[in-house]
Amino acid sequence: MNSSQKFPPFIMVQIISRLRGMLLNLHNKMFPGSVVLYEQFQSFWLLQPLYIAAELNISEHLREKPLGIEELAEKTNSHPEPLYRVLRALASSGIFRELDGKRFKLNSRARALLDGDGSIRNMILHHLGKINWSANGNLLHAVKTNESAFKGIFQMDIYLYLQHNQDELRRFEKSMSDLTALALNPLLSRYDFSKCRTIADIGGGEGFLLANILQNFPDTKGILFDLPENSVKAEEFIHTSGLDQRMSFVPGSFLEPVNIQADLYLMKNVLHNWDDEHGARILLNLGKTMIKRSTLLIIEMVIPGPNIPSFSKMVDMQMLATMPGGKERTAQEYEILLKKSGYRLKRIIQTITPLSILETVRE
Repeated sequence: MNSSQKFPPFIMVQIISRLRGMLLNLHNKMFPGSVVLYEQFQSFWLLQPLYIAAELNISEHLREKPLGIEELAEKTNSHPEPLYRVLRALASSGIFRELDGKRFKLNSRARALLDGDGSIRNMILHHLGKINWSANGNLLHAVKTNESAFKGIFQMDIYLYLQHNQDELRRFEKSMSDLTALALNPLLSRYDFSKCRTIADIGGGEGFLLANILQNFPDTKGILFDLPENSVKAEEFIHTSGLDQRMSFVPGSFLEPVNIQADLYLMKNVLHNWDDEHGARILLNLGKTMIKRSTLLIIEMVIPGPNIPSFSKMVDMQMLATMPGGKERTAQEYEILLKKSGYRLKRIIQTITPLSILETVRE
């Protein structure tokens, strides 16, 4: 279950990232702004080829050996000539490798489109698929109206839409699971859970994060809290993980008072889905069951200061497009939200991923 991917040390990543930023900034200053901007928006043309490769499962067809374009087209029910042009464009950007005779093979980035450990295929299918692609194309609606771009197209919030479209819901849930798996080891390496007797994961889905924490800390027990409709999948996952004696599922909604006793509470990628009013409500509902000075770990992206390049600022555009009131927040915005809800921010622990761990205590 635990991701086998190896990640570089935190300090090394920080140094390389700063050096990379300096070189990129120097590169951009050497050219006119129009040239740099033209170069930046060219990534638009990469996105749909990437989606096509994920949708047609090209990497899976190439898992065993390189294949020619004719055979790939036959296996994917595609036309050879346009498929070749799509894969050629991807190979030119380092995704797949083109060989002589219009043959293609996997490379490290193309392997990330294989289902399994380290995969981001489901994330690409969700984020670049027709539904999300349409919402992002309607982003101006959000700017003009302060209503999500998604609702402007589909006349309903994304959660209601997903309830009525089970295929899209499954794709969304797989995307979130893949994202958690990708961030798992970097998170576990930055926080010591060994002193916790009981950990409660609030809004933890089927329990992937909590289960992996328990696998790494065998003296700890876990409580998974999520909506009642997730109970079957969650209990199946708990059983297949061999954690029936150490992990339990409690149904409920964090929009209502939560009655769970634990030493440590987790809340990963929950608050960024909600506006400040609902975020405060969620925190207050959890706070009613927490004893004073107990700890809540909020795992989210934290937006840095002005002009600092950050993945969080790009993901915030996704929130603007799809989530009703959802947004990524700065450290100051989190402090205000937490103080309003009766919590104090002790520290922010950065990881080598865009996610940070906000360690908070109930006042």
